Amino acid sequence: MKAFSIHTSHGAVSGSEFGEGEPVVLIAGLGSTSRIWGTLPAALGRKLKVLTIDNRGVGRSADGGPFTLDAAVDDLVAVLDEKKINRAALLGASMGGVIALKTAVAHPDRVSRLVVASSSAWLSTHGRRVLEMLQDMLLYAPPDRTGAALMTLGFAPPFHEKFPGFVTDADQLYGLEEIDLPGTALQVEHLLEGWDLRTELPSIEAPALILAGDRDPVVACEETAVIADLLPHAELLRVPNAAHSVLAEGGEPVLSRVSAFLENKPWKS
Repeated sequence: MKAFSIHTSHGAVSGSEFGEGEPVVLIAGLGSTSRIWGTLPAALGRKLKVLTIDNRGVGRSADGGPFTLDAAVDDLVAVLDEKKINRAALLGASMGGVIALKTAVAHPDRVSRLVVASSSAWLSTHGRRVLEMLQDMLLYAPPDRTGAALMTLGFAPPFHEKFPGFVTDADQLYGLEEIDLPGTALQVEHLLEGWDLRTELPSIEAPALILAGDRDPVVACEETAVIADLLPHAELLRVPNAAHSVLAEGGEPVLSRVSAFLENKPWKS
């Protein structure tokens, strides 16, 4: 693993690089840093060049200009330019999926493939209420309890019962750090301004794999499915008994499917 930090028009943006091969960029969700991916970058890095990025406002990208979705797209393209990567696959989870889709709309020549997990093409009424709830948690909940509370939304009840130790470890290893709470609150504030990509998604020609947990309380499965409906070359993978953390909850079957898609290998279900 090699850490990097580059200067962009919005300030420094930092991340990590793993492996060699066809490039893929992992884009984390709200408040999350590169830590959220756990062992996934190293696993994908056995056959691919994997880049992870800390979104502006958190982690090692905490300084610089304020977070916006458009600035996040600029940051991602700046990283590709710095690394001399013409085209890359993008894997985005939750807010990271929105950033991936906006990048594919604004820079179609830079995106080879898309994996979008637990994301929405627009800010729905339900999505707004979820963000407002998260905003209240960040403002009023004890900082040392925020990460644990978010784990309640991140994993479906069956996963909590089957793997309680995993959920506890995930909170301790990958949950929100107190130092990142102010930047996360600013991300929420920006997202509450809204976005709507539904009229633009049909222009995206890159093949896409869309992942949706059928018990996701943060982004309803039906909302994520709209992305697959609107993209011309998309496949929807519904993960049963999964909430917002479909990559973890789906286990080896989902990770194998994602890996095969990113490596452009044929898949037999």
